[in-house]
Amino acid sequence: MLRYLRYFILIVAAALLLFVIVNFSAAKNLQKVYAASLSAKSDVTKSLQLLEQNNFADAVVYASDASDSLAAASERLVDLEDNFWVKRSDSLFAQIKDLEYMIKTAEVLAKALAQGATIAENVNSIMAANPGTTFSDLKAADKAAVLKMIYEAGPDLNGIRANLDLALMDLKKVDSSGFFGPLQKQLSLAKSELQTGAELTAKTITLSQLLPVLAGYPDSSNYLVLLQNSDELRPTGGFLGTLGVLQTNLGDLEKFRTSDAYHLDMPASLDKGFVVAPPPPIAKYLGVDRWYLRDSNWSPDWPESARQIQWFYQAEAKYNSDPEIKNTPAFDGVVAITPRLVTDLLYLVGPITVGGQEYNKDNFTDLLQYEVEMAYRDKGVSEWDRKKVIGDILSELKEKLFALPTSRYLELVNTLNSNVERKNILFYFNDPQVQATAQSLNWGGEIKAVAGDYLMVVDSNLAAFKTDRVMEKKISYDLIRDKSGLNAKVTLEYKHTGGFGWKTTRYRSYVRVYVPLGSELIKVDGLSDGTAYKNDTKLGREGADKTYFGGFISVEP
Repeated sequence: MLRYLRYFILIVAAALLLFVIVNFSAAKNLQKVYAASLSAKSDVTKSLQLLEQNNFADAVVYASDASDSLAAASERLVDLEDNFWVKRSDSLFAQIKDLEYMIKTAEVLAKALAQGATIAENVNSIMAANPGTTFSDLKAADKAAVLKMIYEAGPDLNGIRANLDLALMDLKKVDSSGFFGPLQKQLSLAKSELQTGAELTAKTITLSQLLPVLAGYPDSSNYLVLLQNSDELRPTGGFLGTLGVLQTNLGDLEKFRTSDAYHLDMPASLDKGFVVAPPPPIAKYLGVDRWYLRDSNWSPDWPESARQIQWFYQAEAKYNSDPEIKNTPAFDGVVAITPRLVTDLLYLVGPITVGGQEYNKDNFTDLLQYEVEMAYRDKGVSEWDRKKVIGDILSELKEKLFALPTSRYLELVNTLNSNVERKNILFYFNDPQVQATAQSLNWGGEIKAVAGDYLMVVDSNLAAFKTDRVMEKKISYDLIRDKSGLNAKVTLEYKHTGGFGWKTTRYRSYVRVYVPLGSELIKVDGLSDGTAYKNDTKLGREGADKTYFGGFISVEP
């Protein structure tokens, strides 16, 4: 977006040369505007170069100088609009007005550049005072200061967003059929990038409120962390095979321990007093009569499942002999991740070695599954401790992430953002205000409230091992108009590309198709047991309630 700032100023300078020729009486003012525009272009170029060098303080100075030069140029153009000849020439007045809008656009962009560099300088000032250190190396007071700056950056970020919105408004006023007509494509691109910049700034504002909370600022935080195995699909992303408790305080991970989900479920299952009836499909197709945490992410609406998961954790913890589990403090929220997130982070930090094994971006998922499903026996590791390696991997990964130099923070942010978009990481906060902020960033994984048509297909792997890794799936949606009206047809195609082994078997899935509330099922073909179910799901959000149709399928290799 900012690269267009230099182009705006250069275009303005070229246009001004023409105006000097057309109206000699305005030459003096135009000459000063021209000189100010060239000076501003030089200052902006220098500011951007300094930003790339992490020299934020000097970048602020140059960006501010550019903003001041353009503000002065804008005032001279306003004066020029009162010129005798300019006022009497509609064409000339229109061109001067377009120049004014272009210079105002450049001015507010330069101001936004200065504001952004100022925020970066404030945070960097602490890191610069501790040369050669990373965030994890900082003293507790310095970590708190950085988090405080991020948390309190909201007003400044709002100022940047306001300037971007103002720049976009000014740019839209430029008449693309006038002098700037030949540059219509460039203007269109600039408008698009300004719009994107404003949207990204809005997300940054909400991020500045959430990231400190996750890091344990202003108060320490306690989160339930879940590893969802996407090779064994469940409604919110995968089977809940591993869980952990993460405690953060002022940017420090005070505690992070992981365990097999069965460590929580098994003690509760041995007590006849713990009886929770499972959803009918789980009871029927898994052949069980009790419901436990490992199967509790049954709703594809993540907030609903997150609340259910927390309930199971607290209810089952009472039966556990481990005092750390039994006395776990109340959670501030739930974070769920899939192996893809870990793979992408390994791509960023490089390989890590745990227990003599090297885990990297190419082998992480397969190697980890082999270690916890097969290799642990040969190593003399008990079945109870077979997933301890997951906690060791995540702890080592945490150390590498916290040791990243500040120059690579942007890569980390981009990696996290792309995984949030793909729902490889989901967040739920028990604080309603923080949860609303998370949902505004699209972190929430909730079933969307929509006014029109809606379709979501949800697979639930029931006793099919890790077979989702070898399944190819296709969804087709068609609208058909006949004498009865307008009907929808959904076709689901499943192709099993694997075989029988310790990781894969025949595919068994309870499939749900979510559609607008009140929809009627006309006909269904292809279900393995021929039975289709209909239900309405009440989510308590206007427009979010849906009807779903469900049924069981089995697909041979």
